[in-house]
Amino acid sequence: MKAQIEISIVRILMLLLTLTVVSSAFAEQQRDKQHATQEKQKEAKTSVIAGTILDVTGNLVAVQDNDHQTIRVVSVSDTQLTGLVPGKTVEANGTASGGLVVASEINITGGSPWPEPSMPSQSSGRIDHILFLIQENHTFDSYFGTYPGAEGFPKGIKVPLQPGGTPTIAPFHFTSRLTHDMPHRWAAAHAAMNGGKMDGFIQAERSLDTMGYYDGTDIPNYWAYAGQFILADRFFSSLAGPSLPNHLYTVAAQSGGLVGNIKQPPAEGFDFATMAELLGSSGISWKYYEGGADPEEFGVWNPLPGFKTFMNSKELKSHLVDNTEYFRDLREGRLPAVAWIVPNFAESEHPTTSQHPPTNIQLGMWYVTSLVNALMKSPYWRNSVLIITWDDYGGFYDHVPPPQVDKYGYGPRVPAIIVSPYAKPGSIDHTVYDFTSVLRFIEDRFNLKPLTDRDKNANSLAQSLNLTQQPLAPFLIKGALGSSAH
Repeated sequence: MKAQIEISIVRILMLLLTLTVVSSAFAEQQRDKQHATQEKQKEAKTSVIAGTILDVTGNLVAVQDNDHQTIRVVSVSDTQLTGLVPGKTVEANGTASGGLVVASEINITGGSPWPEPSMPSQSSGRIDHILFLIQENHTFDSYFGTYPGAEGFPKGIKVPLQPGGTPTIAPFHFTSRLTHDMPHRWAAAHAAMNGGKMDGFIQAERSLDTMGYYDGTDIPNYWAYAGQFILADRFFSSLAGPSLPNHLYTVAAQSGGLVGNIKQPPAEGFDFATMAELLGSSGISWKYYEGGADPEEFGVWNPLPGFKTFMNSKELKSHLVDNTEYFRDLREGRLPAVAWIVPNFAESEHPTTSQHPPTNIQLGMWYVTSLVNALMKSPYWRNSVLIITWDDYGGFYDHVPPPQVDKYGYGPRVPAIIVSPYAKPGSIDHTVYDFTSVLRFIEDRFNLKPLTDRDKNANSLAQSLNLTQQPLAPFLIKGALGSSAH
Protein backbone atom coordinates (compact mmCIF):
# COMPACT_ATOMS: atom_id res chain seq x y z
CA MET A 1 0.00 0.00 0.00
CA LYS A 2 2.80 2.41 0.97
CA ALA A 3 4.59 1.72 -2.32
CA GLN A 4 1.38 2.37 -4.29
CA ILE A 5 0.88 5.68 -2.47
CA GLU A 6 4.46 6.71 -3.24
CA ILE A 7 3.99 5.83 -6.92
CA SER A 8 0.75 7.86 -7.00
CA ILE A 9 2.49 10.85 -5.43
CA VAL A 10 5.27 10.65 -8.02
CA ARG A 11 2.72 10.52 -10.85
CA ILE A 12 0.85 13.53 -9.41
CA LEU A 13 4.09 15.48 -9.15
CA MET A 14 5.01 14.61 -12.74
CA LEU A 15 1.56 15.69 -13.89
CA LEU A 16 1.90 18.98 -12.03
CA LEU A 17 5.33 19.50 -13.62
CA THR A 18 3.89 18.82 -17.06
CA LEU A 19 1.02 21.26 -16.51
CA THR A 20 3.47 23.88 -15.27
CA VAL A 21 5.70 23.51 -18.32
CA VAL A 22 2.75 23.64 -20.74
CA SER A 23 1.17 26.60 -18.96
CA SER A 24 4.46 28.48 -18.90
CA ALA A 25 5.14 27.68 -22.55
CA PHE A 26 1.65 28.86 -23.57
CA ALA A 27 2.18 32.13 -21.70
CA GLU A 28 5.56 32.57 -23.38
CA GLN A 29 4.09 31.99 -26.82
CA GLN A 30 1.36 34.56 -26.14
CA ARG A 31 3.99 37.07 -25.03
CA ASP A 32 6.06 36.28 -28.13
CA LYS A 33 3.10 36.94 -30.40
CA GLN A 34 2.36 40.21 -28.61
CA HIS A 35 5.99 41.31 -28.83
CA ALA A 36 6.16 40.24 -32.48
CA THR A 37 3.10 42.37 -33.29
CA GLN A 38 4.67 45.33 -31.54
CA GLU A 39 7.97 44.82 -33.36
CA LYS A 40 6.26 44.61 -36.76
CA GLN A 41 4.39 47.81 -35.96
CA LYS A 42 7.73 49.46 -35.15
CA GLU A 43 9.25 48.11 -38.37
CA ALA A 44 6.38 49.52 -40.38
CA LYS A 45 7.47 52.99 -39.26
CA THR A 46 10.23 54.89 -40.99
CA SER A 47 13.74 53.88 -39.99
CA VAL A 48 16.62 56.32 -40.16
CA ILE A 49 20.16 55.04 -40.67
CA ALA A 50 23.04 57.51 -40.58
CA GLY A 51 26.66 56.53 -40.88
CA THR A 52 29.59 55.55 -43.07
CA ILE A 53 29.26 53.30 -46.10
CA LEU A 54 31.38 50.16 -45.71
CA ASP A 55 30.42 48.23 -48.85
CA VAL A 56 28.19 48.50 -51.91
CA THR A 57 27.18 45.28 -53.66
CA GLY A 58 24.46 45.48 -56.29
CA ASN A 59 21.59 47.34 -54.67
CA LEU A 60 22.80 46.66 -51.13
CA VAL A 61 24.63 49.33 -49.15
CA ALA A 62 26.27 48.26 -45.87
CA VAL A 63 26.37 51.19 -43.44
CA GLN A 64 27.91 51.50 -39.98
CA ASP A 65 24.97 53.05 -38.13
CA ASN A 66 26.30 55.85 -35.94
CA ASP A 67 23.50 55.68 -33.36
CA HIS A 68 23.74 51.97 -32.60
CA GLN A 69 27.28 51.16 -33.82
CA THR A 70 25.68 48.37 -35.83
CA ILE A 71 26.30 47.36 -39.42
CA ARG A 72 22.98 47.71 -41.23
CA VAL A 73 22.27 46.84 -44.84
CA VAL A 74 20.16 49.28 -46.83
CA SER A 75 18.40 48.24 -50.04
CA VAL A 76 18.36 51.04 -52.62
CA SER A 77 17.02 51.44 -56.14
CA ASP A 78 19.22 51.76 -59.22
CA THR A 79 18.60 55.51 -59.37
CA GLN A 80 19.63 55.92 -55.72
CA LEU A 81 23.02 54.26 -56.26
CA THR A 82 24.68 57.33 -57.78
CA GLY A 83 27.66 58.47 -55.72
CA LEU A 84 27.32 55.75 -53.08
CA VAL A 85 30.82 54.42 -52.44
CA PRO A 86 32.66 53.15 -49.36
CA GLY A 87 33.89 56.00 -47.18
CA LYS A 88 31.01 58.36 -47.94
CA THR A 89 28.61 59.17 -45.09
CA VAL A 90 24.87 58.92 -45.71
CA GLU A 91 21.49 59.28 -44.12
CA ALA A 92 18.88 56.80 -45.26
CA ASN A 93 15.15 56.88 -44.57
CA GLY A 94 13.08 53.81 -45.20
CA THR A 95 11.16 50.88 -43.86
CA ALA A 96 12.69 47.93 -42.04
CA SER A 97 11.81 44.64 -43.71
CA GLY A 98 13.35 41.20 -43.32
CA GLY A 99 16.49 42.58 -41.68
CA LEU A 100 17.03 45.17 -44.42
CA VAL A 101 16.17 48.84 -44.50
CA VAL A 102 14.35 49.50 -47.78
CA ALA A 103 15.28 53.08 -48.56
CA SER A 104 12.67 55.61 -49.60
CA GLU A 105 15.51 58.12 -49.83
CA ILE A 106 19.26 58.12 -49.18
CA ASN A 107 21.39 61.24 -49.13
CA ILE A 108 25.15 61.69 -49.06
CA THR A 109 26.12 63.86 -46.09
CA GLY A 110 29.92 63.91 -46.37
CA GLY A 111 32.95 61.68 -46.03
CA SER A 112 35.66 60.80 -48.52
CA PRO A 113 35.83 57.78 -50.82
CA TRP A 114 38.18 55.09 -49.64
CA PRO A 115 41.14 54.23 -51.90
CA GLU A 116 40.49 51.81 -54.70
CA PRO A 117 41.18 48.18 -53.70
CA SER A 118 44.82 47.09 -53.67
CA MET A 119 45.69 44.02 -55.70
CA PRO A 120 48.11 41.80 -53.76
CA SER A 121 49.56 38.96 -55.78
CA GLN A 122 47.35 35.89 -55.47
CA SER A 123 47.88 32.47 -56.99
CA SER A 124 45.32 29.70 -57.23
CA GLY A 125 45.36 26.32 -55.54
CA ARG A 126 46.21 27.45 -52.02
CA ILE A 127 44.62 28.87 -48.87
CA ASP A 128 46.39 31.90 -47.43
CA HIS A 129 43.56 33.41 -45.38
CA ILE A 130 41.40 31.59 -42.83
CA LEU A 131 38.49 33.63 -41.44
CA PHE A 132 36.46 32.40 -38.46
CA LEU A 133 33.09 34.19 -38.32
CA ILE A 134 31.16 33.37 -35.15
CA GLN A 135 27.50 34.24 -34.60
CA GLU A 136 25.35 33.39 -31.59
CA ASN A 137 23.16 30.73 -30.05
CA HIS A 138 21.59 28.34 -32.52
CA THR A 139 21.69 24.61 -33.11
CA PHE A 140 21.95 22.92 -36.45
CA ASP A 141 18.35 21.71 -36.19
CA SER A 142 17.07 25.20 -35.37
CA TYR A 143 18.48 26.59 -38.65
CA PHE A 144 18.93 23.59 -40.96
CA GLY A 145 16.68 20.91 -39.48
CA THR A 146 14.59 20.89 -42.67
CA TYR A 147 17.45 21.42 -45.16
CA PRO A 148 17.23 18.80 -47.95
CA GLY A 149 19.86 16.08 -47.70
CA ALA A 150 21.31 17.17 -44.37
CA GLU A 151 21.02 15.25 -41.12
CA GLY A 152 18.04 17.27 -39.94
CA PHE A 153 14.92 16.29 -38.06
CA PRO A 154 14.12 12.58 -38.40
CA LYS A 155 10.70 11.98 -39.92
CA GLY A 156 7.97 12.12 -37.30
CA ILE A 157 10.31 12.98 -34.42
CA LYS A 158 8.75 14.08 -31.14
CA VAL A 159 10.20 14.67 -27.70
CA PRO A 160 8.73 14.30 -24.21
CA LEU A 161 7.91 17.07 -21.78
CA GLN A 162 10.34 15.50 -19.35
CA PRO A 163 13.15 12.97 -19.80
CA GLY A 164 11.90 9.43 -20.21
CA GLY A 165 8.31 10.54 -20.79
CA THR A 166 6.04 9.90 -23.74
CA PRO A 167 7.21 11.76 -26.86
CA THR A 168 4.48 14.30 -27.63
CA ILE A 169 6.03 17.56 -28.89
CA ALA A 170 7.16 17.85 -32.50
CA PRO A 171 9.46 20.53 -33.94
CA PHE A 172 7.53 23.53 -35.25
CA HIS A 173 8.31 26.44 -37.54
CA PHE A 174 8.49 29.79 -35.76
CA THR A 175 5.82 32.19 -36.98
CA SER A 176 6.91 35.11 -34.81
CA ARG A 177 10.16 36.48 -33.49
CA LEU A 178 11.50 34.78 -30.36
CA THR A 179 11.49 37.45 -27.64
CA HIS A 180 13.06 35.58 -24.74
CA ASP A 181 16.29 33.78 -24.05
CA MET A 182 16.41 30.13 -22.97
CA PRO A 183 18.72 28.54 -20.39
CA HIS A 184 21.94 27.27 -21.94
CA ARG A 185 24.35 27.02 -19.07
CA TRP A 186 26.40 23.93 -18.31
CA ALA A 187 23.71 22.35 -16.10
CA ALA A 188 20.90 23.07 -18.58
CA ALA A 189 22.89 21.70 -21.52
CA HIS A 190 23.62 18.45 -19.72
CA ALA A 191 20.03 18.11 -18.53
CA ALA A 192 18.84 18.70 -22.10
CA MET A 193 21.23 16.14 -23.60
CA ASN A 194 20.41 13.65 -20.82
CA GLY A 195 23.41 11.43 -21.39
CA GLY A 196 22.94 11.41 -25.15
CA LYS A 197 19.22 10.60 -25.11
CA MET A 198 18.49 14.19 -26.21
CA ASP A 199 15.08 14.08 -24.56
CA GLY A 200 15.46 16.65 -21.77
CA PHE A 201 15.28 19.88 -23.74
CA ILE A 202 11.75 21.00 -22.87
CA GLN A 203 12.23 20.48 -19.15
CA ALA A 204 15.78 21.91 -19.13
CA GLU A 205 14.85 24.99 -21.18
CA ARG A 206 11.48 25.42 -19.43
CA SER A 207 9.92 26.27 -22.78
CA LEU A 208 8.33 24.61 -25.79
CA ASP A 209 10.21 27.18 -27.89
CA THR A 210 13.26 24.95 -27.69
CA MET A 211 11.52 22.93 -30.41
CA GLY A 212 11.07 25.91 -32.73
CA TYR A 213 13.06 26.20 -35.95
CA TYR A 214 13.67 28.50 -38.91
CA ASP A 215 13.98 27.51 -42.56
CA GLY A 216 14.97 28.89 -45.94
CA THR A 217 12.08 31.35 -45.97
CA ASP A 218 13.44 32.98 -42.82
CA ILE A 219 17.20 32.80 -43.45
CA PRO A 220 17.41 32.55 -47.25
CA ASN A 221 20.98 33.83 -47.52
CA TYR A 222 22.34 31.14 -45.19
CA TRP A 223 20.50 28.44 -47.11
CA ALA A 224 21.82 29.92 -50.37
CA TYR A 225 25.41 29.82 -49.08
CA ALA A 226 24.87 26.22 -48.01
CA GLY A 227 23.63 25.40 -51.51
CA GLN A 228 26.60 27.07 -53.19
CA PHE A 229 29.37 25.92 -50.86
CA ILE A 230 29.58 23.38 -47.99
CA LEU A 231 27.15 22.74 -45.17
CA ALA A 232 28.73 20.80 -42.30
CA ASP A 233 26.02 18.86 -40.49
CA ARG A 234 28.15 17.24 -37.79
CA PHE A 235 29.85 20.36 -36.47
CA PHE A 236 29.57 20.48 -32.67
CA SER A 237 30.10 23.18 -30.08
CA SER A 238 33.29 22.45 -28.18
CA LEU A 239 31.73 22.54 -24.71
CA ALA A 240 28.21 21.75 -23.51
CA GLY A 241 27.49 25.20 -22.16
CA PRO A 242 27.31 28.93 -22.91
CA SER A 243 29.27 31.49 -24.89
CA LEU A 244 32.46 32.33 -23.02
CA PRO A 245 33.92 28.83 -22.61
CA ASN A 246 33.12 28.08 -26.24
CA HIS A 247 34.76 31.31 -27.39
CA LEU A 248 37.81 30.33 -25.34
CA TYR A 249 37.93 27.12 -27.34
CA THR A 250 37.85 29.15 -30.58
CA VAL A 251 41.09 30.92 -29.61
CA ALA A 252 42.84 28.44 -27.29
CA ALA A 253 41.43 24.92 -27.86
CA GLN A 254 40.42 24.85 -24.18
CA SER A 255 38.51 26.88 -21.61
CA GLY A 256 40.93 26.38 -18.74
CA GLY A 257 38.22 24.37 -16.98
CA LEU A 258 35.71 27.22 -17.12
CA VAL A 259 32.19 26.01 -17.92
CA GLY A 260 30.16 29.20 -17.47
CA ASN A 261 30.10 32.88 -18.33
CA ILE A 262 31.85 35.38 -16.06
CA LYS A 263 31.65 39.18 -16.18
CA GLN A 264 35.33 39.74 -15.42
CA PRO A 265 38.36 37.57 -16.14
CA PRO A 266 40.50 36.18 -13.31
CA ALA A 267 42.43 38.95 -11.56
CA GLU A 268 45.72 37.68 -12.99
CA GLY A 269 44.15 36.79 -16.31
CA PHE A 270 43.70 33.47 -18.05
CA ASP A 271 47.08 31.80 -18.03
CA PHE A 272 47.20 29.40 -20.97
CA ALA A 273 48.38 29.73 -24.54
CA THR A 274 46.24 31.06 -27.38
CA MET A 275 46.37 30.68 -31.14
CA ALA A 276 46.93 34.45 -31.37
CA GLU A 277 50.26 34.24 -29.55
CA LEU A 278 51.26 31.15 -31.54
CA LEU A 279 50.60 32.99 -34.78
CA GLY A 280 52.41 36.12 -33.63
CA SER A 281 55.51 34.28 -32.47
CA SER A 282 55.62 32.51 -35.86
CA GLY A 283 55.40 35.73 -37.85
CA ILE A 284 51.89 35.01 -39.15
CA SER A 285 49.51 37.96 -39.32
CA TRP A 286 46.22 37.89 -37.39
CA LYS A 287 43.40 40.10 -36.14
CA TYR A 288 40.34 39.78 -33.97
CA TYR A 289 37.54 41.87 -35.54
CA GLU A 290 35.12 42.72 -32.75
CA GLY A 291 31.67 44.29 -33.01
CA GLY A 292 31.46 45.71 -29.51
CA ALA A 293 32.05 49.28 -28.39
CA ASP A 294 35.64 48.63 -27.27
CA PRO A 295 37.63 45.82 -28.94
CA GLU A 296 40.13 45.84 -26.05
CA GLU A 297 37.44 45.21 -23.45
CA PHE A 298 36.91 41.67 -22.16
CA GLY A 299 33.55 40.09 -22.90
CA VAL A 300 31.98 36.66 -23.29
CA TRP A 301 32.40 36.95 -27.07
CA ASN A 302 35.78 38.66 -26.80
CA PRO A 303 37.94 36.60 -24.44
CA LEU A 304 41.45 37.62 -25.53
CA PRO A 305 41.63 40.80 -23.39
CA GLY A 306 41.14 38.50 -20.38
CA PHE A 307 44.45 36.68 -20.93
CA LYS A 308 47.46 37.56 -18.81
CA THR A 309 49.66 38.00 -21.87
CA PHE A 310 47.22 40.48 -23.42
CA MET A 311 46.81 42.44 -20.20
CA ASN A 312 50.53 43.16 -20.27
CA SER A 313 51.06 43.74 -24.00
CA LYS A 314 50.07 46.76 -26.10
CA GLU A 315 51.32 44.91 -29.16
CA LEU A 316 48.90 42.01 -28.67
CA LYS A 317 46.03 44.41 -27.94
CA SER A 318 46.75 46.25 -31.19
CA HIS A 319 45.40 43.21 -33.07
CA LEU A 320 41.96 43.61 -31.41
CA VAL A 321 40.08 45.95 -33.73
CA ASP A 322 36.58 47.11 -34.63
CA ASN A 323 34.89 44.87 -37.15
CA THR A 324 34.40 47.78 -39.54
CA GLU A 325 38.20 47.68 -40.07
CA TYR A 326 37.66 44.38 -41.88
CA PHE A 327 36.16 46.23 -44.85
CA ARG A 328 39.11 48.61 -45.14
CA ASP A 329 41.62 45.81 -44.74
CA LEU A 330 40.04 44.00 -47.68
CA ARG A 331 40.33 47.11 -49.87
CA GLU A 332 43.76 48.25 -48.74
CA GLY A 333 45.68 44.99 -48.85
CA ARG A 334 45.84 44.35 -45.10
CA LEU A 335 43.71 41.23 -44.61
CA PRO A 336 45.60 39.01 -42.13
CA ALA A 337 46.33 35.35 -42.64
CA VAL A 338 44.00 34.44 -39.76
CA ALA A 339 41.05 36.40 -38.41
CA TRP A 340 38.20 35.98 -35.97
CA ILE A 341 35.04 38.03 -36.57
CA VAL A 342 32.43 38.46 -33.82
CA PRO A 343 29.33 40.71 -33.76
CA ASN A 344 27.74 43.14 -31.37
CA PHE A 345 24.46 42.08 -29.78
CA ALA A 346 22.13 43.48 -32.45
CA GLU A 347 24.09 41.70 -35.21
CA SER A 348 24.48 38.45 -33.28
CA GLU A 349 21.16 36.55 -33.79
CA HIS A 350 21.18 35.88 -30.02
CA PRO A 351 17.66 35.69 -28.56
CA THR A 352 16.83 38.65 -26.34
CA THR A 353 17.91 38.89 -22.71
CA SER A 354 16.74 41.07 -19.85
CA GLN A 355 19.52 43.53 -20.75
CA HIS A 356 18.78 43.70 -24.49
CA PRO A 357 15.77 44.30 -26.75
CA PRO A 358 14.55 41.55 -29.10
CA THR A 359 17.06 40.75 -31.82
CA ASN A 360 16.28 40.05 -35.45
CA ILE A 361 18.01 36.99 -36.89
CA GLN A 362 17.56 38.44 -40.37
CA LEU A 363 19.44 41.60 -39.39
CA GLY A 364 22.27 39.29 -38.31
CA MET A 365 22.03 37.39 -41.58
CA TRP A 366 22.40 40.60 -43.59
CA TYR A 367 25.33 41.70 -41.44
CA VAL A 368 27.03 38.39 -42.30
CA THR A 369 26.07 38.81 -45.95
CA SER A 370 27.83 42.19 -46.06
CA LEU A 371 31.01 40.55 -44.74
CA VAL A 372 30.81 37.72 -47.29
CA ASN A 373 30.08 40.05 -50.21
CA ALA A 374 33.05 42.25 -49.33
CA LEU A 375 35.40 39.24 -49.21
CA MET A 376 34.16 37.82 -52.48
CA LYS A 377 34.70 41.11 -54.35
CA SER A 378 38.23 41.46 -53.02
CA PRO A 379 41.39 39.97 -54.52
CA TYR A 380 41.65 37.84 -51.38
CA TRP A 381 38.69 35.66 -52.37
CA ARG A 382 40.86 33.44 -54.56
CA ASN A 383 42.89 32.23 -51.55
CA SER A 384 40.46 32.35 -48.65
CA VAL A 385 38.18 30.15 -46.62
CA LEU A 386 35.47 31.64 -44.41
CA ILE A 387 33.85 29.48 -41.74
CA ILE A 388 30.45 30.77 -40.63
CA THR A 389 29.30 29.19 -37.37
CA TRP A 390 27.41 29.83 -34.12
CA ASP A 391 29.00 29.71 -30.68
CA ASP A 392 26.64 27.50 -28.65
CA TYR A 393 23.27 25.81 -28.73
CA GLY A 394 21.40 28.72 -27.11
CA GLY A 395 18.74 26.48 -25.60
CA PHE A 396 17.47 25.20 -28.95
CA TYR A 397 16.82 21.52 -29.56
CA ASP A 398 19.12 19.31 -31.58
CA HIS A 399 18.53 15.61 -32.03
CA VAL A 400 22.10 14.34 -32.64
CA PRO A 401 23.95 13.11 -29.52
CA PRO A 402 27.36 14.85 -29.36
CA PRO A 403 30.43 12.60 -29.18
CA GLN A 404 31.99 12.85 -25.73
CA VAL A 405 35.72 13.35 -26.30
CA ASP A 406 36.44 14.47 -22.73
CA LYS A 407 34.57 15.70 -19.65
CA TYR A 408 33.78 19.08 -21.25
CA GLY A 409 32.41 18.15 -24.64
CA TYR A 410 31.38 18.09 -27.26
CA GLY A 411 28.23 20.12 -26.81
CA PRO A 412 25.17 20.14 -29.12
CA ARG A 413 25.60 20.64 -32.85
CA VAL A 414 25.79 24.14 -34.26
CA PRO A 415 25.41 25.20 -37.90
CA ALA A 416 28.58 25.63 -39.95
CA ILE A 417 28.94 26.82 -43.54
CA ILE A 418 32.35 26.58 -45.20
CA VAL A 419 32.67 29.27 -47.87
CA SER A 420 35.64 29.14 -50.24
CA PRO A 421 36.47 29.00 -53.94
CA TYR A 422 37.78 25.50 -53.15
CA ALA A 423 34.60 24.27 -51.48
CA LYS A 424 32.97 21.27 -53.08
CA PRO A 425 29.93 23.13 -54.42
CA GLY A 426 26.56 22.31 -52.89
CA SER A 427 27.97 19.52 -50.74
CA ILE A 428 27.08 18.38 -47.24
CA ASP A 429 30.04 17.37 -45.12
CA HIS A 430 29.22 14.67 -42.54
CA THR A 431 32.66 14.75 -40.90
CA VAL A 432 32.70 15.35 -37.13
CA TYR A 433 34.08 18.82 -36.42
CA ASP A 434 34.11 21.30 -33.56
CA PHE A 435 35.60 24.77 -33.07
CA THR A 436 39.06 23.29 -32.56
CA SER A 437 38.84 21.83 -36.08
CA VAL A 438 39.36 25.38 -37.34
CA LEU A 439 42.44 25.70 -35.12
CA ARG A 440 43.70 22.35 -36.41
CA PHE A 441 43.26 23.66 -39.95
CA ILE A 442 45.28 26.80 -39.08
CA GLU A 443 48.02 24.68 -37.49
CA ASP A 444 48.26 22.36 -40.46
CA ARG A 445 48.29 25.21 -42.97
CA PHE A 446 50.99 27.24 -41.20
CA ASN A 447 53.02 24.38 -39.70
CA LEU A 448 52.22 25.19 -36.08
CA LYS A 449 52.22 22.90 -33.07
CA PRO A 450 48.86 22.06 -31.46
CA LEU A 451 47.78 23.99 -28.40
CA THR A 452 46.07 21.07 -26.60
CA ASP A 453 44.98 17.50 -27.18
CA ARG A 454 41.66 18.83 -28.42
CA ASP A 455 43.02 20.51 -31.52
CA LYS A 456 45.68 17.82 -31.93
CA ASN A 457 42.98 15.15 -32.25
CA ALA A 458 40.34 17.22 -34.08
CA ASN A 459 39.48 16.62 -37.72
CA SER A 460 40.84 19.47 -39.82
CA LEU A 461 38.47 21.44 -42.01
CA ALA A 462 41.10 21.17 -44.73
CA GLN A 463 39.63 17.85 -45.78
CA SER A 464 36.42 19.57 -46.86
CA LEU A 465 38.27 21.54 -49.54
CA ASN A 466 39.53 20.57 -53.00
CA LEU A 467 42.53 22.74 -53.87
CA THR A 468 42.88 21.15 -57.29
CA GLN A 469 39.44 22.16 -58.56
CA GLN A 470 38.75 25.21 -60.70
CA PRO A 471 38.17 28.01 -58.15
CA LEU A 472 34.51 28.85 -57.70
CA ALA A 473 33.34 32.26 -58.81
CA PRO A 474 32.07 34.67 -56.15
CA PHE A 475 28.43 34.19 -55.20
CA LEU A 476 27.35 37.76 -54.56
CA ILE A 477 23.99 38.47 -52.96
CA LYS A 478 22.93 41.81 -54.45
CA GLY A 479 19.39 42.06 -53.11
CA ALA A 480 16.72 40.26 -51.14
CA LEU A 481 16.41 36.59 -52.14
CA GLY A 482 12.91 36.38 -50.74
CA SER A 483 12.19 36.08 -47.05
CA SER A 484 9.45 36.31 -44.48
CA ALA A 485 10.15 39.09 -42.00
CA HIS A 486 9.87 37.59 -38.56
